[in-house]
Amino acid sequence: MFSLPKLPTQLPKFGILSDDAKLSFRTSPKGVRRLAEEKNIPLTDDDYWSQYVTLFDTGGETFTLISPGDIYRAAVQCPENVATLLRFLVGKLTILLGDHTFPSPPPSITSTLNPFNSLPINITGATERNTTKEALNCIRVLSRVLPVIFGLDNAEWEQEVMWKREAVVATQVATTGIYGGGTQAAEEAAQFVIDDEDDDDAETPILQQNASQPATNPPPERPKLQPSLAERLINNTIDLLFCAGFTLPSQTQIDHHKVQYVIWEKGVGSSYTPSSTSREQSYINSNRAEVLRLLLILFSKQIYLQPSSIVHIPTLYTQYFVQRVPRKLILTTLCSLVNIVVNSAPASNSQNSSLGAGIAEVGKGISKSLNQLPYSQVWKGDDSRAILASLAAQVLVVALDYQSGTARDVQPVSNPDDVILSPGREETQPSTTTAHAIPVQTSHSESRTESGPGISSPKTNHFRYFVSRIHRPADLGYLLDGIVGILAEELGQMSSIIGIGLGALQGVGVTGPPRSANNLAQEMAMLLWKLLEINRKFSAYVVRGDRAVDVMACILCLSLELKDKPKSHGICRSLSYMMQSLSAEAGFGSQLPSVPIRISLPSKWNTIGTAADFFISSIYAILSPSPSNSGSPQASSPSSYPALIISIANCAPYLKNLSVTSSNKLVQLMTTFADPRILLADEGNPRLVYFMLDAFNSILFHHPSENPHFLYSLLRSHAIFQDLAIFTLARGLRDIKQREEETRSSEHGPNPQAKQSTRNSDASPEAPHEEKARLLAAEGRVSPPLVDRQSIARELESSSPLANTLLNQSIESIRIASPPPTGSSNWSEQRQFASSSGDHGQALSEKARGKLRERDDSLDMSDPALRAAAVAVGKNGFIPTQEWVSSWQRGLPIDPILLAISELLPKVQQIQSSMNRPASSPAVLDFLRVVDLKRVLPQPPPIQPRPFLWTESSLVWITSLIWGDIYVKGMSPLAIWNGTNVRLFYVKQAQPAQRQITEAVSNVMGGILGRGDGSRPRA
Repeated sequence: MFSLPKLPTQLPKFGILSDDAKLSFRTSPKGVRRLAEEKNIPLTDDDYWSQYVTLFDTGGETFTLISPGDIYRAAVQCPENVATLLRFLVGKLTILLGDHTFPSPPPSITSTLNPFNSLPINITGATERNTTKEALNCIRVLSRVLPVIFGLDNAEWEQEVMWKREAVVATQVATTGIYGGGTQAAEEAAQFVIDDEDDDDAETPILQQNASQPATNPPPERPKLQPSLAERLINNTIDLLFCAGFTLPSQTQIDHHKVQYVIWEKGVGSSYTPSSTSREQSYINSNRAEVLRLLLILFSKQIYLQPSSIVHIPTLYTQYFVQRVPRKLILTTLCSLVNIVVNSAPASNSQNSSLGAGIAEVGKGISKSLNQLPYSQVWKGDDSRAILASLAAQVLVVALDYQSGTARDVQPVSNPDDVILSPGREETQPSTTTAHAIPVQTSHSESRTESGPGISSPKTNHFRYFVSRIHRPADLGYLLDGIVGILAEELGQMSSIIGIGLGALQGVGVTGPPRSANNLAQEMAMLLWKLLEINRKFSAYVVRGDRAVDVMACILCLSLELKDKPKSHGICRSLSYMMQSLSAEAGFGSQLPSVPIRISLPSKWNTIGTAADFFISSIYAILSPSPSNSGSPQASSPSSYPALIISIANCAPYLKNLSVTSSNKLVQLMTTFADPRILLADEGNPRLVYFMLDAFNSILFHHPSENPHFLYSLLRSHAIFQDLAIFTLARGLRDIKQREEETRSSEHGPNPQAKQSTRNSDASPEAPHEEKARLLAAEGRVSPPLVDRQSIARELESSSPLANTLLNQSIESIRIASPPPTGSSNWSEQRQFASSSGDHGQALSEKARGKLRERDDSLDMSDPALRAAAVAVGKNGFIPTQEWVSSWQRGLPIDPILLAISELLPKVQQIQSSMNRPASSPAVLDFLRVVDLKRVLPQPPPIQPRPFLWTESSLVWITSLIWGDIYVKGMSPLAIWNGTNVRLFYVKQAQPAQRQITEAVSNVMGGILGRGDGSRPRA
């Protein structure tokens, strides 16, 4: 026994003061330096190699004491030492899985309260062996070494070390089976099976060997090869995910079989959760997170490939996991990950009101927000459950996204009438080929890669295949409720009072706004997209039920929250594609007018009216700029515009009873995109007008009388459509010049001479409104105009912020990049195709044709001022020409709108002239409610929604987006991939901000907790 005064002298005897050993590990010749300084360190040098599995106590220590530079220098100067280290760590994991002392018992409460709990010692001074610590350190060191190895330019060396198989030595005795020796026990414990109506041969495991060999003349025996180092590492990682006492409760162990393939929690495939105490569960969750992080790092080999090769060159680690791991293990892993993620949703996700949920979650919100502050671990420990859910979601999304090499889904025969919008190409439809118009035809070879959603099979990707087999209504509802609940909770956290208050800490060095501990918004959005893409039964369950509008609300609200953040433009773009895919589903559009939104929406995004009104208002808000701190408008992601406009066009045939606000916003979008400054700025911009006109036509064809407010807004803005019908390059350039002069005159005061010169310049060509008046006068139908010129000018001016913002965007950002066109065509061909297919060969009557405007393409571009204006209006070297304008202007589907205007406008004008103007609106609306345009318009074309379809370039884009988010999240707290040679995307290192939080914490926390004078900032 020792006395208290002599305690400091006794501590080194017990090995408690181990900081010296840790610090010397970086600088000592016997530490990590030895890897790069001494050639061929033998594997039998157990004293040296054992440091890597016994020295560290946390992942932070491992990543601090072993830097990427240490591993890189060793890999360049002494690569054989790095190979030996990898073999030692993988072999150590294999030995531990067969060791009866693994795992060590979890720490007790008394040992946790002990200030020296990081070192399990006894009173005699002998250090006890902690096999759990050894396994965790193996995982941590591998997590540090592998990213550096993946980033090396010497891919042959990695292939030789990790994937070379060696012959089995006759005297070699395996300590465990290929998956830890627990396979038979797992098969006996039939916890769950994802079955389906079809029971085909595809459900057999990939690794099942064909035993149907002839009895005679057996083939010569091949030499037996042991699994490669990478295969053993993946096998050990899977076993560690289902090890009793380590990642499963101890009660799940059967006899001496510690590896039991049991689903972690109840949910898909399981109706119960293995019982454990809360303390044991926290310990298990922490170990699960460590193992999942290693599995994610193995998958991260993708980020070290060039984007051009990521689809064709397989990532062997991920490929082995999704193709060669037996079915039972894939099912158990899949369901475990899904249930961990979905069970992190709040208990009553969709029923809480915003105010009630905010009051109930005040304490929880403060606790979670504290995690955003520096040194938050001192106040509150890491939430092991939240970390586990985040890592599980990332592994799940990466596995479902993987489609490289032979893991690519089988592509069905494409529908020739489909129109796509993807990051890799322009929209697609058969019959025309143009870079300016929509649709665009692809070549025969391209059509096979731009078809509809692929079909997953066991021979491609086990994860995708078994996700596509989930079909029970209870499982589908469980997935949908959980994902929607998590997204709703994320939206509530983004717009909560506490989140907004603590957001002030961003300015003093706290990275990112305070958010919930789960921080699963992007992972949940990606998981939802993958489920909708892969599982057609899940997609049908969403659309045919009453939750499609809830999914729509989550997608649009998340876009609204992220649209003004440049770092989130990638996820905004993916959300717009999700919205396009969802809007193309049969039955979605019909829910918008009738099914209410049930989830609780942030009050700032809520809209009075139906789900259709929310749908249109939200898209308008996404496309509209928001004021920034500098006061100038800040635009959202321009690459989201086409997909969102297509979403409106997909739902337009089903829109009914649109409100005044929604109707005005639809016309406002059309007014903005028809602005000559936008039309002539880029060759891809007219497609926005095309899709808006298509949406308007759908409303006129299907439900005109049920949308009187829309008809009224359309008629009030009739000049926009009439101008567009006779649009030429010269008219557009003159309009731009006139607006510039008016802007300069308004800035410098009135100038009568400038106004007179402007009027004189417009005297030569007949103005559109004057032409309309002349035509009406010739027909004897002269009546007061529906709205005067000043009102039209005010309406145009009201849309200028969005128009001006669009003009400021670069061409590469506003349009979706596509390869050069493979042919030449124009929109006149598309118009002929639309007339022959959409109208079923029914030609317009002579009376209807007489109401249409004649397009006059003749103009004189010899004026040097016009040529200079054409050069100036284009962006990034694009110069509009009259031939280009004619190619898309002739193909605009504007004729039905002109027919409706010519039919309704005189009657509405007559109603207005017969009564006082303030009292005319109700009468006009009553008239529009009973209007019938069937006799005026041609036969409606068939409804053909335009879904988002995948291409090779879109697969590369979504993979880089997923891994980019994982990379950023991996920077804290371990900085997993920092300092490595990432090739999939460009990494821009930001300058770290100095953390000065004294006043911020005093201000924010004092204000929340109401500490009065104590919360006042220091002078």
